[in-house]
Amino acid sequence: MKTKNSICKSPMSGNPIYKLSICCLLFVLSALQLFTAPVFAQTNPEEVIQKVLEAPESDDRKLFVLQFSSTGMTESAARAFSNMIARNLDNTSRFKIIALDAVEEEIQKQAPSLLPCFEIGCGIQMGKITNLDWVLSGHISLTPSGLFSLNVKLVHIFDNSLAFEDTIRFSDENMDRRFYQLSNRIANNAPLTGNVITANNKIASIDLGEQNGISVGDQVVIYRNKKVGDEEEANSTIVSRHNIGILKITRVGKKVSEGVYFQTIETPKPGQRVTSYLDKVKQIQLIVEIRKELDTQQRNVYEIKKSVVLSPIQLEDIARKKWILKVRQVKYEKEFWQMVLMGSGVASAYFLSQFQSGDDLKLLGSLGVFAYSTFEFFTIRSRQNELMDEGRYKGYLDLKIRPALGEVKIGYSFSF
Repeated sequence: MKTKNSICKSPMSGNPIYKLSICCLLFVLSALQLFTAPVFAQTNPEEVIQKVLEAPESDDRKLFVLQFSSTGMTESAARAFSNMIARNLDNTSRFKIIALDAVEEEIQKQAPSLLPCFEIGCGIQMGKITNLDWVLSGHISLTPSGLFSLNVKLVHIFDNSLAFEDTIRFSDENMDRRFYQLSNRIANNAPLTGNVITANNKIASIDLGEQNGISVGDQVVIYRNKKVGDEEEANSTIVSRHNIGILKITRVGKKVSEGVYFQTIETPKPGQRVTSYLDKVKQIQLIVEIRKELDTQQRNVYEIKKSVVLSPIQLEDIARKKWILKVRQVKYEKEFWQMVLMGSGVASAYFLSQFQSGDDLKLLGSLGVFAYSTFEFFTIRSRQNELMDEGRYKGYLDLKIRPALGEVKIGYSFSF
């Protein structure tokens, strides 16, 4: 019992300084555990990207909806419909909608002659002046049946390309649903663009996420804008797109995504661009087209640096092939009848030299074969001469002159 008490009871256990030291030590250990736990915990890659790298916002999203032209209704009613479409597009989080009033206010200062504007031509000019990316124009009319008909066009202002066009019919009862469906179709069919945030030789992260419509399994094209011309003499106003690779999305966050390279011709770098479509059919068509382009660049990665030598293309000559087949057949037939002629001639000469009573039929048979083979041989040779004349006339035969021997030869050669 004495031993037990001596082990369990320390001589300093009653000392208040000792107790205070133990409490301080426990407090320090708890604080260290509290502050160091997040360091050893598994870090969410999206949080690291958002907090440390500050994911940039895509700069190819600014869109304004032009006031719709109208038939059978007032301009104010058409403007109200265009504003409703703009609000529905804003709800898709696909575009950064710029209010039409703000655009028209800026145009009134810089190019007032463009106002009022209801068609796509002046709409593109307004977008270029205000440095916007997309313009949506439309025409709305009231049909005799009492339904509304709306035709819309989405145009990329930079290259004037038509990205989407559709026509819908709606009534007052289903207007909200039809506008919602139309806005989603516009968002899905317009090319989605973003930026590469981080990249190494295996994976990359981009600034497109769940709120942009990206999901696991989507594929995006990585590219960079390249100035046209040499590096020193490049025109800064002319830019071409240089595709680098394809990224397959494996993890999706709210604003960022991560993926592995499906195919690349060089290692992507932060700051480069990405693009794809939310519409699966368009996305597949884009990926198939880019894969063909990347395959071609990989095959010709060294050849494209060499000088290009232009030479005529030799097309397949069907008539020449047929002529060669005829010459080949005539040659075989001539050789056959030549052998028959020689054999029948030898047989006839033998039977004549050794003629005896009863050899009449043998002699007549050999002479008959000799006569017929002679006729066939000269007939085939005549056909061969005709084919040679045809070949010389059509240029299938080469004329070879040997000055040293004073000879002129006509020759032909075939490869099968």
